[in-house]
Amino acid sequence: MRRILLAGALLAGAGPYDIRLLPTAAVPAAAGDARLVFASSPFGIAVTVDGVASYDVQVTLAGLPEAGSLGGYSTYIAWAVTSDLKDWRRLGPVGNGTATVGPVAFNKFLLVISAEADTAPAAKKGPIVLRGISPSAWLQSFLTHPLFRGIPPG
Repeated sequence: MRRILLAGALLAGAGPYDIRLLPTAAVPAAAGDARLVFASSPFGIAVTVDGVASYDVQVTLAGLPEAGSLGGYSTYIAWAVTSDLKDWRRLGPVGNGTATVGPVAFNKFLLVISAEADTAPAAKKGPIVLRGISPSAWLQSFLTHPLFRGIPPG
């Protein structure tokens, strides 16, 4: 019961388009929130050819130190990542304050902020400093994932 109450407290005030970003051990004083806004479209709602909603992400961050303080990094990058961690899409550079990045067209995804050496890396290489999950993934059960059933990866 205590876990349910804690989860409810974390999501208090969050709407169906809000993502709470939680810090990692790399930068424990960092904090952030994101909001999904429909990407620009002449039809009101932007969708892909497959009918998946396309969003821009407004990211508001605070408490991030200079990226160089974490090693050989110069910037922070926002990424959208599928729940199975197989597809990483670079959304754009972010920092303390508010920035709009995107677009992202995943139904369920993780939002990850990492320190990187440049503003257009081909792949995530630096440490993750903040992470959150899209509202559409809140009810996802990880009990079906082999790792959570005691089956080693491989």
